[in-house]
Amino acid sequence: MNKLLCAAVAAASLATTTLAAPAFADDGDHTAKLAKHVDDVFARLDTDKDGKISKDEASKGRRLSQHFDAVDTDHDGFVTKAELGTAMAQHAKAKT
Repeated sequence: MNKLLCAAVAAASLATTTLAAPAFADDGDHTAKLAKHVDDVFARLDTDKDGKISKDEASKGRRLSQHFDAVDTDHDGFVTKAELGTAMAQHAKAKT
C-alpha cells in the first residue's frame, strides 16, 4: 500500500510539473529554462533524494527557506517538485 501511494504521489508530481510547464511562459525557450531551473534547484536541495524538500533541506536555499510555508501548499512539511514548479512559475509570471 505504501509503495503504491508513493508511486501515485510521484506520478502526480511529475504530471503536475509537466502539465504546468506551459504556464511558465509564453515562449518555449523560457519554459524550458524555467523547468530546468526547477529541476536544478530541486536536485541541489533534495539532499537525501527522497523526492521532497524538508525545512532542514530548504534552509540551504535562501529563497525557499524564506518562503517555505507559502510554497508548501498542502502544508505537509515538505516541498515537492510540483509545488516548487508552481511557485517558481507564479514568481516568473508576477515579474512580467
